[in-house]
Amino acid sequence: MYKIIGVDKNEYGPITAEQLRQWIAEGRVNGQTSAWSEGAAEWQPLSAFPEFADILTAAPPGLPPPAVTLAVVSSETVLGRNYDLDIGQCIARSWALVKQHFWPIVGISLLVTVAIGGANQLIGLISGPAIRGMIFERRFSPGAIALVFATSLIGAPIYAILMGGLFRYYLKLIRGEAAALSDAFSGFSSALGQLAVLGLVSHLLTLLGYLFCVLPGIYLYVSWIFAIPLVIDRRMDFWNAMELSRRVVSKHWFIVFAFLLVIGLIGVGGMLACCLGILVTLPIFWGALMYAYEDIFGQQAS
Repeated sequence: MYKIIGVDKNEYGPITAEQLRQWIAEGRVNGQTSAWSEGAAEWQPLSAFPEFADILTAAPPGLPPPAVTLAVVSSETVLGRNYDLDIGQCIARSWALVKQHFWPIVGISLLVTVAIGGANQLIGLISGPAIRGMIFERRFSPGAIALVFATSLIGAPIYAILMGGLFRYYLKLIRGEAAALSDAFSGFSSALGQLAVLGLVSHLLTLLGYLFCVLPGIYLYVSWIFAIPLVIDRRMDFWNAMELSRRVVSKHWFIVFAFLLVIGLIGVGGMLACCLGILVTLPIFWGALMYAYEDIFGQQAS
């Protein structure tokens, strides 16, 4: 594990060697960045670490110190501090972000939404007959129930992977970094396995929670709402991301629940405008969620 000193003179980490290599490749840190490795006696320039010599050599020469503040704070720091979730401010900042990058945000968000919908349609071809039999013919055979349950689990990893990339896209915009279409689909190349397992496990446990009087499912859904961005942004493994999200959200669970309810109503409200309004309200929903993530887990949180 490693720690670094950012351009703002703040300490970031611990982070893995893989994460640090990615930051080097992205130009967020360079050979002059002060770094510390686990067990070392002192801080040294990153260029003094032989394990990063290859990627530092491949980086553009004369790269200046990173201009973007790295928004990574240790899990212990996040758990040890309190936070205020300002619902109105999250929504207002999200609306401002959408207006600033209107066409890219709307277009890319629509593309990801269509991809999720297309995957669900393909899965629906398998489970559709069983669902129609339950609804119209009241046929609740064990085989039909098992089929619907299994196909719902297939869709969960796809959703987590696609949303992981979209959240990464929004976070880069929020942090003032260059964001491209490739970022919106980076879940397929970055933390793919962890996102897939996260989607499967969280969906399975939440679904079981809904089966037990509904309330446990609602509790788990709210508690794990930040698990996907924690995996894609901080490269956490799926279970640690779920636990960190749950423990942090539990401090103000009802406020987070109210926040999700409000932005959810905004998202659904777009359907009232001939369904076209959802092209704007869904980006506001996702942007507000990522602003909340930054406020709670980021460097600027108090």
